Amino acid sequence: MNALLEIGVEHLPARFMAPALKQLETLTARLLDEKRITYQAVHAFGTYRRLVVVVEDIADKSADVQKEVKGPPAKLLKDAAGNFTPQSAGFAQKNGIAPEKLTVVETDKGPFIYAVVKIKGEKTAKLLPEIFTRIVTGLEFAKNMVWEESGLRYGRPIRSLIGLYGGKIIKFSVAGVESGRNTYPLSSFGRKPIKVEKADKAYYTELLRSQPQPVLASPEERKEALVKTVSNEAKIRGYRADLDPELVEETVWFTEHPVAVGGDFELKFLTLPKDLITTVLKKQIKMFPVTDEQGRLQPYFIAVRDGISVNQNEVRDGFKKVMSARLSDAVFFFENDKKEGLEKFKEKLKNILFLEGLGSMFDKSERTQKLAGWLCDKLGQTALKPAVDYAASHAYADLASHVVYEFPELQGYMGGQYAALEGRKDAAKAMEEFYFPLTSASALPSTEEGCIVSLAGKMDTLVGNFLIGQIPTGSEDPFALRRQAFAVVRILLEKGMNASLKELAEKSASLYPAQTADKGLKELPGFLFQRLALVLEQRRHNAATLNAVSNWYELPLGQVEALVSALEAVKTGEEFASVLEAAKRVSNILKKAGDVSENVDEKLFELPAEKALYDKIHEVDSSLGCAVNTAKTKEEYLRVLKTYGAFKEPLENFFKDVMVNADDPAVRQNRLALLARVRRYLTQTVADITNL
Repeated sequence: MNALLEIGVEHLPARFMAPALKQLETLTARLLDEKRITYQAVHAFGTYRRLVVVVEDIADKSADVQKEVKGPPAKLLKDAAGNFTPQSAGFAQKNGIAPEKLTVVETDKGPFIYAVVKIKGEKTAKLLPEIFTRIVTGLEFAKNMVWEESGLRYGRPIRSLIGLYGGKIIKFSVAGVESGRNTYPLSSFGRKPIKVEKADKAYYTELLRSQPQPVLASPEERKEALVKTVSNEAKIRGYRADLDPELVEETVWFTEHPVAVGGDFELKFLTLPKDLITTVLKKQIKMFPVTDEQGRLQPYFIAVRDGISVNQNEVRDGFKKVMSARLSDAVFFFENDKKEGLEKFKEKLKNILFLEGLGSMFDKSERTQKLAGWLCDKLGQTALKPAVDYAASHAYADLASHVVYEFPELQGYMGGQYAALEGRKDAAKAMEEFYFPLTSASALPSTEEGCIVSLAGKMDTLVGNFLIGQIPTGSEDPFALRRQAFAVVRILLEKGMNASLKELAEKSASLYPAQTADKGLKELPGFLFQRLALVLEQRRHNAATLNAVSNWYELPLGQVEALVSALEAVKTGEEFASVLEAAKRVSNILKKAGDVSENVDEKLFELPAEKALYDKIHEVDSSLGCAVNTAKTKEEYLRVLKTYGAFKEPLENFFKDVMVNADDPAVRQNRLALLARVRRYLTQTVADITNL
């Protein structure tokens, strides 16, 4: 038999829906498990007006259970006469068993009286009222309302409840609403009830689908219907719909039966920047833009209404009026911005605070400009300097524009549009893509100029926040510093920039006023290390290998990745594994010894194993030459790392034949100095292999 719960509510916001359904499924499963009721599957689905959960093949009663209950200490079981004491008799009575069935169990705290209690299962029909009530009241929403006397806080007022077990109604009430078997049609088509006769998902969804005004209760079915109706509406006009995934998802949650309504708009609106038009359509009025095969915007829109309408032309005209009004507003803001220009916007940044204690956005622009210029010199990209200089100094200017004030998601993009209109096409792309990547995994800026300017802006933000001690903790990250750190790492690594995180951070910090209090800049390397490890993992490396690259902060990240690759290639070899164990032993000995010099005196050697190890160091030294200090590629690092294998035999013989802690202090120090030379080779040349 199945069970079904429907929570009929007033219009829930689209953003509430996916989390609510996930909670509904999880909470139902947890409560059934808590009550020891077995089932085959739990399905949560629904619309903005009905949250539904169906439990398939639910058991007709909860499972029997046997448990041990701990009682008083064993000495209280019987008195001197051999009779059960009042304590043990009372304990037995409390647990519903005869005193003779009590047992004594030895525990860590001594022997105690135990009762073995058998709890019989209850009928599912008897337990479901409580379970359904707890499911309804257990859902949490981002924002809540209170609308009736009991004071229940909920996403929107509850207007109906269905509770079914098979074909039987399960009686319960929440917020003054009694459960029954009635659901209701689309909100704009009256309140004539629809009777749900049985608890079955296929039956329930088909019942709603077969109404004069169909309701598609399944989100998957609604999404399929939405994509089809919107695509067809565009196809009729010979074009295709811009099926933005976010807008598709949102529309699925604010409709019960999506029906596309297409229309056109005046050609004059196409003079606006493309992303400004699509932002108005998608974000403000939830309409789908229409493009040709090359992605060029066409003067059409596709709106979505809930349910089929007999007066579709009037609906289309209504949508068109709303859209024309919003695009007219956009034209007004855009034309005003063009009159003012980027230089005026940049001046206005003096009145916009960056962060408390770190000056204005104008100050931030100037630091970004200087850091980007330094990067150009560092990377040997002086030819890019004019474009980089302009882009960096004006990158934040559009924050003071009217369009970005209305549409914050267009920051950067609008700056690029205004730069192009003002004749600075060389800098326009860099400004347009200044905030790229928009997520930890999305596209980087497409130009060298863009990468340099974006990198400078993000590093300035990271350094500034860490200087004032504003460091992300737990899930809190109001300034998206984790995303910005990901971007810094990815730009340096994927663009092969010859600059280290250390010198970039130090240069950035030097651009802040000398009196800026440093509350947490020392935490920045660790923060960046975590992002670097994750990026390397995404690039199919073993992130743990990064622990062996002790100077990762001082190397260009391309070199860091090359060294990680080389370490991964050699570390699984048998010879390398043997050297690794020996290296750890060397490090442990020297840790206990404290400060040890590396000055070795051959005259103090007493055993052949000492001389053999010493000679091996010189042999490796001469064979590698300066390769240790100049290695940059994976192949060059492999050449260095493969020499580590040469230490296998001499180290094994050394530890077999030589007592490091010799009685003679001079001999002991000499042997420690020899091991210190080995340690430098194995842990300080290119990597610290003891951290693998």
